[in-house]
Amino acid sequence: MFELKSIYKDFFGVQALKNVTLTLQEGEILGLVGENGAGKSTLMNILFGMPIIHETGGYQGEILFDGKPVIIKSAKEAMDLGIGMIHQEFMLIPGFSVAENIKLNREPTKSNIFSRFINQKLETLDMVTIRKDSKNVLQEIGLGIDELLPIIGLPVRV
Repeated sequence: MFELKSIYKDFFGVQALKNVTLTLQEGEILGLVGENGAGKSTLMNILFGMPIIHETGGYQGEILFDGKPVIIKSAKEAMDLGIGMIHQEFMLIPGFSVAENIKLNREPTKSNIFSRFINQKLETLDMVTIRKDSKNVLQEIGLGIDELLPIIGLPVRV
């Protein structure tokens, strides 16, 4: 499914990754294990198109997806390829609901009078779809919580 070939990354002269090669086939699950500072997060940030990689000079090497070279420049591009990432630090917005956090940066919208006549960028969030999609995901993974609950009120373990 994808392959990382000869990945090198340094941060202003400090080598973070050196000649990392990794292949993952469709349906495989891979655990990346190592001590602090080993480069696990840096490698995942490259694969997930995190801005910090590009803001610090990019990386060397090649990412192949279905045998074709790709340059992933954003989390959206990674997700469009079916690549997801669970960050080790919580990156949730406490004032948002579970549903809003699930769909963050991928919110479906719907047109309204302003977007139809003035500017398409003025579309409204499609909260019905956001709620429905989130509820389906929560059911699929067996997490029995209400998608409208605010994140701030939830325990770390459910």
